[in-house]
Amino acid sequence: MPEPRALRDRVTAPSTIELPTAGEGLVWRPATAADIDLILNLERAAGVVDHPRSLVMRDELEEDFADETFTPERDAVIAVDPDGRAVAYGSAVAPSSTETVFWVELDGTVAPDRRGEGIGSALLAWQEARGLQHLASCDAALPGWLAVGADVRATRTIRLLEAHGYERARWWLELERDLVAPLAEPPSPPGVRLVPYSEEWAEPARSAWNDAFRDHWGTQPMTAAEWAAGDRLKASRPDLSVLAVAPGTADASESERVVGFVLVDVSPEEWPLRGGPFGYITSVGVRREARGRGLGRAMLAHVLRTLRADGLGCAVLDVDAESPTGALGLYQNLGFTVTDRSVSLVKRF
Repeated sequence: MPEPRALRDRVTAPSTIELPTAGEGLVWRPATAADIDLILNLERAAGVVDHPRSLVMRDELEEDFADETFTPERDAVIAVDPDGRAVAYGSAVAPSSTETVFWVELDGTVAPDRRGEGIGSALLAWQEARGLQHLASCDAALPGWLAVGADVRATRTIRLLEAHGYERARWWLELERDLVAPLAEPPSPPGVRLVPYSEEWAEPARSAWNDAFRDHWGTQPMTAAEWAAGDRLKASRPDLSVLAVAPGTADASESERVVGFVLVDVSPEEWPLRGGPFGYITSVGVRREARGRGLGRAMLAHVLRTLRADGLGCAVLDVDAESPTGALGLYQNLGFTVTDRSVSLVKRF
């Protein structure tokens, strides 16, 4: 069989990209960090329609613009109306690390009151052109993806993407757990101790995350910079998060290593969207060699009690509907129920 060709040899990308021109009265230009407030206002307005139970946060945008892999003047565009309001924003961001796939994330939105004017189609065309340039920069013989995530309520976005050749590649389920209802007693996991997450555990926890998720769909290794950015977010709650720590192996330099984790964010600004205080479980994982010992159940049971003791009434998390670890069954067994769905749409190269 012939050797697989490098992605740059399989993708034809434009050498230059013209700014979009759609939308009466709009001025299109490259985005900058000075536009963060404009983008936030646009994202919040669109979110009421497209993802009404979650908010884009300002510090998330700040971290995005500070990321060394993101060059706003090349990777993002914004359209502003005569009143100075952002009407459209879109980006095409290359991955920080690539191991099994070169995944270019497309993120864009249009103000709800300006939809139906062809602005979204023009924005997507620009994003795809920039995305192709990213794909054509890859020397590895990897699959190339242009990918977009969408809540099922974002029906216009989903229809637009499918009309341009994107396929529904993966479904994600959002689950909730009422913390007022009785909670399972946290079992005592053998051979490990549970500790709160803290900065001293950052690198061991990142290593555990990369091991736990490297057999999950599309997931690429998380860099130290990406991990640190997540820790800096205001919503991050290390005191409510937990790590499973085990003795290090004989050939390892560390005396203890992280073999499992449950990480939590709390964002009071989002509480009115769900009718009360809740905690969002951002990640649950166990190193592959430590699976099958009940660590996931033990950590989750512990965290649910910690969240309730902190005065939160509900726990929320997202899961791959086809998770290879059987995570959905574990969550449902612990009392979580499905409340929402989202989908990843992908164009493959």
